[in-house]
Amino acid sequence: MSGKPYDVGIDVGAISTKVAVVDKERRLVAHGVRLTTMEPGKLSRALLDDVLSDAGIGGDEVQYIVATGQGRRSVDFANMARTEITAFSKGAYYLHHESIILVDIGGQGIRAMKRGEMGIIEDFRTNDKCSSGTGSFLDAMATALEVDIKDAGALAVRSCGGEEVCATCTVFAESEVVSMIAKGKKKEDILAGLDKMVARKVNGLINSMRSKGPVFIGGGVGENIGVVEELKAVANREVFIPEHPQLIGAMGAAFMAPREHEGEEDVMRDEVNVKKRSFFDLFRKVRR
Repeated sequence: MSGKPYDVGIDVGAISTKVAVVDKERRLVAHGVRLTTMEPGKLSRALLDDVLSDAGIGGDEVQYIVATGQGRRSVDFANMARTEITAFSKGAYYLHHESIILVDIGGQGIRAMKRGEMGIIEDFRTNDKCSSGTGSFLDAMATALEVDIKDAGALAVRSCGGEEVCATCTVFAESEVVSMIAKGKKKEDILAGLDKMVARKVNGLINSMRSKGPVFIGGGVGENIGVVEELKAVANREVFIPEHPQLIGAMGAAFMAPREHEGEEDVMRDEVNVKKRSFFDLFRKVRR
């Protein structure tokens, strides 16, 4: 085993780029998030350098760098790259084995995945082409309300009764929000109504997976307490929220770095073979 104690996951998303540094015990020891730019590779390198520097970790202490996300191919200094679904499922499985349904609510999309044995994804669904319910949607609504997106969730849970938001399209929803403001509706009530709409949309994807198991929520929207509380209310099942929802893809990527654990190889799977192991892997395990 290499003496280098850290692995790094870099998740280059459409809205933000995340870096997660984990140690040999797969504990998160350092992380960072920045808005994705037109030069995601350059941004990833700068963000990684800053995260390592702030944590007092030298570059020579990093064993593997694994990239994921829509811009993963731009991270040309990574040792390997994996898809968003593969990395997210790996992170979710490690953090909460019990979850059957995994939901990634990102900046521009929502993915619901059904987990099978050993964290392998058996089925998945995505939202339609509309950005309704995503991070960018909530950002647009917060901007229309002149509220910092970081404060939107906490403000929404103070509402005693949310306003009904009918439009799901970002453009029409923004127009509806502006109309509510003109009518003197409270910001917290409007935000609560938006959160309810998002929760119903996410819950629809969850129910489409046809499973009654626990739900794992990750992605940037998972940090919005307003959406989380509304989802818990409508889901009628256990909903698990990790400590760092936005970092699940980056952490999962780091977990996929080839490293020996307690004498057993942590088998890597390509996306084209996520359903089952190769005959060679099965044979090797039996021989052990």
